[in-house]
Amino acid sequence: MKFIPFFLIFGGVLCIAQEPKEITISIDTNHSIGSFDPRHAFGAGIDGHEQGDCQRMLSPENVKRMLGAGLGPVSYRLRTELGVEAWHWNPRGVWSDSVHHQGYWTSDSKPDPNHPILLSYGYRLPRRGDTLDEANDDGYSRLDDGDPKTFWKSNPYLCKPFTGEPDSRHPQWVVLDFGKPVPINAVDILWGEPYAKRFQVEYATKGRTYYGGHPWNVWHRFDGGSVSKGRGGEQFLKFGRSVRARYLRIWMTESSGTALPGATDPRDAMGYAIREIRAGEAGKLDFDDHVLHRPDKTQTLCYVSSTDPWHRACDRDPKTEQPGIDLLARCGITRGLPLMMALPVLYDTPENAVELAAYLKRSGIPVSRYELGEEPDGQRIDPKDFGALYAQVSRGVRKVVPDAMMGGPSFVTLDVEPGDDQTYRFDKRWWIRDFLSELKHRNQLRDFRFLSFEWYPFDEVDGIESQQHPKASGMLGRTMRSLRHFHLPIVIGEYNYSVFPCRQEVDLAGAFLNAETAAQFLCGGGDAAFYYGYEPNKLDGSSGSWGNQLMLLERKGGTVPVATYQALCLMNHQWLNSSGGVHVILPVQIHKNGGGLLSAFAVKSPDGEISLLVINKDAKHPATISIKGNARGFHTLTSYSSAQYSWHADGANGHPSHNLPPSTRALPSDQPITIPPGSLSVLR
Repeated sequence: MKFIPFFLIFGGVLCIAQEPKEITISIDTNHSIGSFDPRHAFGAGIDGHEQGDCQRMLSPENVKRMLGAGLGPVSYRLRTELGVEAWHWNPRGVWSDSVHHQGYWTSDSKPDPNHPILLSYGYRLPRRGDTLDEANDDGYSRLDDGDPKTFWKSNPYLCKPFTGEPDSRHPQWVVLDFGKPVPINAVDILWGEPYAKRFQVEYATKGRTYYGGHPWNVWHRFDGGSVSKGRGGEQFLKFGRSVRARYLRIWMTESSGTALPGATDPRDAMGYAIREIRAGEAGKLDFDDHVLHRPDKTQTLCYVSSTDPWHRACDRDPKTEQPGIDLLARCGITRGLPLMMALPVLYDTPENAVELAAYLKRSGIPVSRYELGEEPDGQRIDPKDFGALYAQVSRGVRKVVPDAMMGGPSFVTLDVEPGDDQTYRFDKRWWIRDFLSELKHRNQLRDFRFLSFEWYPFDEVDGIESQQHPKASGMLGRTMRSLRHFHLPIVIGEYNYSVFPCRQEVDLAGAFLNAETAAQFLCGGGDAAFYYGYEPNKLDGSSGSWGNQLMLLERKGGTVPVATYQALCLMNHQWLNSSGGVHVILPVQIHKNGGGLLSAFAVKSPDGEISLLVINKDAKHPATISIKGNARGFHTLTSYSSAQYSWHADGANGHPSHNLPPSTRALPSDQPITIPPGSLSVLR
């Protein structure tokens, strides 16, 4: 049978015939298609949670149980970047306005043995412009909250004093989404300080309306919507004719450079500020405003190009508690291995991020990679703006850690079904190209040395896993091929079944998909993959499907392992050598094309033993396999399937009704091997 090169790359060919289910697998031990060391390449992410959660989750008892899964390095996830919040990674630090405990915060980079950093918190930004965020999503935009005393302000670090370029090279924008086309012939802008001296008011009816000025030709300027001598205050603009539009944009290219009375920080006079926006139809005596002005999620949806990281001590968010740097290093969860450490970019000051890198170095905490930013695509950030902020952070980090391995930006998702290029799920190659062009423009390409993304393939939590799981391998393969164009190491910073909590994540479907994600990625040349759901946690029903990204379910008196925990144990203690070391990836070929319901991945561990991971995605039929080639003599089969595990769905009280570890049996010599239906198996 002809060998298919794509599957050689990914260490396994996916195929199974419905009738008969007899399959031949060839393993070539004379050749290698790559290698990886699981102690550096196969780990898990640790994230922020609500107040009181972090220390409980990382208790000595829980850490011991977590380490039992056999995972290696830790990826530090930064919830503040998703929640439009600044991060006080060290509770000790200085405010730019120390008298009033407000302004721009910089944490202290000097370790204090008497005051280790056990917890840290996010701080809400009172000059926020986005209605939605990717974390707790309990904030709102100040552009249409109905309060003229509040305002949105853009990030001063995108202005000339920090970029070294005219502000027009980084236009700032505000987008309002009315949800449906509405008639508009006038806009009333209540400017703050600084205001825009030069701006345009534009409209669009459909298409990708975010990410700044990329030329998709979706925006049209209103007749009379171009202003070159803005005067601030309340500015009412009536256009030549009424148009029906779903989206409204204010595009700002020149700032007044003015600040509020009494302001002393130069950053207060940089960028643009808007207190409130009205838009709709103006008659001779009335104005029909289509903007919903409310201080909650029912307001008209807003997105902005950037947000000023200015905040106050009273803005601390108890729902965004991050594990302290020293807690992570001391509790044992890192195994002493280097961290992939997140650094804030979008909603913090570059100075605060650089001081974090300095603290880690001074504390002797090893770091393998610095991941700058998190999910800028989910925040609708223009790649050139992100590049300008990234350049400032990376330039500072390079001064304190000259050999730092920096990269990112932890895309929220990368796969796009053909014909399904949307605002949230879109082909990121143009975004990466524009971002890299900005770094090249700044002569800082050397400061970007790996590409990272998150992998949550399925948004439909009510989908049928027997239809979803077989598609996942092709989705990941497509993503990896698209990224190879940039010739950079690639990293999955976090992965699970879905970005939303769902039943599949605590059932066999999530366990099998997570296993295949890690195996396919590492055997396909990925640099490192980090499972998301390391900490013990509770079930969550916010998506309408009770589950959560977790491997240990919190229950009274302790934790209960779910299917993913057992699957991770199987991979790390059976398929891989738990002591680590270089594992050689062997080419695998599965004969007989079929429905893509079987996948296989073979490695040779440092002691020379060959192990084969087999995933049977057919929940109804076993697969009978014969091993051919020069890899013969498998002696044991360890399997995990519905014979060991089942989930009892009962809302918040859901739990495993059958919960046994994987089963091992001896194999007779030179006879076909039966792989159970719906199973994860390892042959050794």
